[in-house]
Amino acid sequence: MRSLLYRSLGLLLALAPIAVGAESKPQDNYLVRPSSQTIKRREAALALGQTKDASQAGPQLLEALKDKDAMTRSLAAQGLGSLKYAAARPRLAELLASDPSAEVREVAAVSLRQIRDPQAVEALGKALKDPVSNVRVSALAGLAQYRDAKARPFVEEVCKDKTVEARRTAVYVLGRLGDPKAVPVVLELLKDTDAGVRAGAAQTLGELHAADSKATLEALLKDPDKSVQSSAARTLLMLGDSAGFETAKALAYDADLSVRLIAIDALGWSKDPVAETELQSLLTEAPANSRMAVQEALTRTRQLRQR
Repeated sequence: MRSLLYRSLGLLLALAPIAVGAESKPQDNYLVRPSSQTIKRREAALALGQTKDASQAGPQLLEALKDKDAMTRSLAAQGLGSLKYAAARPRLAELLASDPSAEVREVAAVSLRQIRDPQAVEALGKALKDPVSNVRVSALAGLAQYRDAKARPFVEEVCKDKTVEARRTAVYVLGRLGDPKAVPVVLELLKDTDAGVRAGAAQTLGELHAADSKATLEALLKDPDKSVQSSAARTLLMLGDSAGFETAKALAYDADLSVRLIAIDALGWSKDPVAETELQSLLTEAPANSRMAVQEALTRTRQLRQR
């Protein structure tokens, strides 16, 4: 998923006299030199979004959402999100639902997340059927922010999405929503062809406290992908099943940083005194980029044994 900073840089580049997209068609507006007036409107929208006075800039940015230029609308929508201008929620929802530009719809989804108005959940849920995957993923990120259980059925549908990034994000969001009714769908995702989806599903089962999934998770300890193994081990230990301990112990020294961090965190969920011994060894042996994770895991395992 593209970060807001990355998107901002892209929008700033579009203020230049000519914008070129590698995959754009010749008739695309981005290949047409914008008029000086269009550039001025883009600059004005960008400047308004960077002000600190939402009461002054908000109404002007709302007006800019009507601009015929898609880039100006994107900058205006981004500015309203940055300012957390709650009054913009209905108009941003309209853009998300019907703007002809996918870029505008994507930015509208991001801004609806930023303004933190719970009424945005409905619009974000509907956007999960958008034909463009980036829009769907941005809408999913918004639903993760609001954690509204009513969004679960819509998010579950995205778990069947053909786009890997959408499925990875959807399973993460189900964990954030915390609704145990999602467990059957998450269990199915453990069979996904993408290792990232399987790893995400394994972790989400821990977030959902899916105690009945232990046998399935134990089988994942032999998954061909180490990130899946470490994620399964972490959830097993979270659920009080020591079957994941040896896998976590071995992977805590893995060369892959992401695998290593998950395994270290897994050890922190164990109440076994041996986990503390392992983590203390890791404090001196692990690379510097893992030591903070080791310290956090060490603190947690000690706290768990004191309860």
